[in-house]
Amino acid sequence: MKRIKNLPTVNWDGSLYDTDKYGYAQVDIFVNEEQTIGERVFCIFREKDLVRYDDSNCYEISLAILCNHCGVKSGIDDLIGLNAGQIIPIQFNGEFNPIVPLEWIESKFWYL
Repeated sequence: MKRIKNLPTVNWDGSLYDTDKYGYAQVDIFVNEEQTIGERVFCIFREKDLVRYDDSNCYEISLAILCNHCGVKSGIDDLIGLNAGQIIPIQFNGEFNPIVPLEWIESKFWYL
């Protein structure tokens, strides 16, 4: 069984991060297995992960800093409370946007 754990919240103001080492990219957060209900959000990525983001053969797992308050505008109750500054796990998805693992979303670790 995979161990899924709570990740910390940090300052998400992009102006605090060196633009030579960090950048913004989009991530999809789905609340169902079919990936039909969810949100597209912006995250702060490390430089090495921005390279992975552009690699259409990458399916690795990493971390990013969420820059959106989720669930509020979309009305997806399952995402309310997942807010900017939360460090989130991401799974690169080849030529598509990375996603947050559904197991992590379903566990709602941001409430811990």
